[in-house]
Amino acid sequence: MAKKNQATAAARGGTASTTAAKARSKPATTGVARRAAGASPAARAGAKSASKAGATSGSKSGSKSGSKSAARAKSGAASKGAPKPKAKRTGRRVFTRRGADRHELYQLAVQSPDFDVDFLVATYERAHGVQPTHLREDFCGTGYLMSEWARRSADNTAEGYDIDPEPVEWGKARNFAGLDAPFERVHLHLEDVRAPSRRAPQVRTAPNFSWMIFKQRTELLEYFRRVHADLADGGFFAFDIYGGTEASEAMQEKRSIRAGFTYIWDQVEYLPATGDYLCRIHFHFKDGTKYLRAFEYQWRLWNLPEVVDVAREAGFARVESYWEGTDEDGTSGNGVFELDERGENCPAWVTWIVAWK
Repeated sequence: MAKKNQATAAARGGTASTTAAKARSKPATTGVARRAAGASPAARAGAKSASKAGATSGSKSGSKSGSKSAARAKSGAASKGAPKPKAKRTGRRVFTRRGADRHELYQLAVQSPDFDVDFLVATYERAHGVQPTHLREDFCGTGYLMSEWARRSADNTAEGYDIDPEPVEWGKARNFAGLDAPFERVHLHLEDVRAPSRRAPQVRTAPNFSWMIFKQRTELLEYFRRVHADLADGGFFAFDIYGGTEASEAMQEKRSIRAGFTYIWDQVEYLPATGDYLCRIHFHFKDGTKYLRAFEYQWRLWNLPEVVDVAREAGFARVESYWEGTDEDGTSGNGVFELDERGENCPAWVTWIVAWK
């Protein structure tokens, strides 16, 4: 059985903050390329931020820079759930702790917005025969995903919601360069993710496990109900989830990033009686310096069937899960996600859940 990279799965998570969200509280179809295969859930998660929680999302735990998404995307390990990282070449630049920017490191190590947009567009187009034009991202953090969405077409518009101003302002200053009048089409709101959209989105997403900041079932149900009511008719809500036998273990996974540093997904603690889950992202540099606790996430480790049940109770007509295929090496994930009603019990996996209105 192929094992998905744990770091990859985890990394996929949030951006920069973790407490924010708290409201300031085999029937397969066409495969869709998702992220670069190889990142672990842990890695992915780190990207968003530890405070994504609640309605906020400043970083992807509150925001997108430090959540599990990071893990998922970036761990080099052979874990099927984690997409392989898409490292960017930085020429002769040398990364060290001095002057290190956690959001830049996170984007380099964890995020693959081109794969995410491919998945979202292809999923909608298969159902409706046309491409969607209006996207909403919850726990948007630096807006990296929305910048890719806007670059795809001059007709595309997007809304992002996060309560942490720091990653939002960082992203506005860096991720939208080269776009003509980007903030006429992309609007980032410093608001709780439970706030209504300005315009009903055809596609709404909460990637990098940021939604796991909602620890109580009543909170998650309320959030899902608001998402359902907010969507355009025929639209869908897509979010990822991390699991597998290793997901609850205290462990670290390291992944070498070609840009010149090491990404570490750190599963610090899991409490089985409550589901409380503490994860962190660290970065190590070639000169021996370290950026510890760049991101921290305080989540609940939900399981897939219970989340699907909550989504159905919230009113979604159909809830699907998309699972990553296995690469030619027989162990790594291949970055292609297909609809699968059963899934595969890998030690670590990352799955897209798509809930249709």
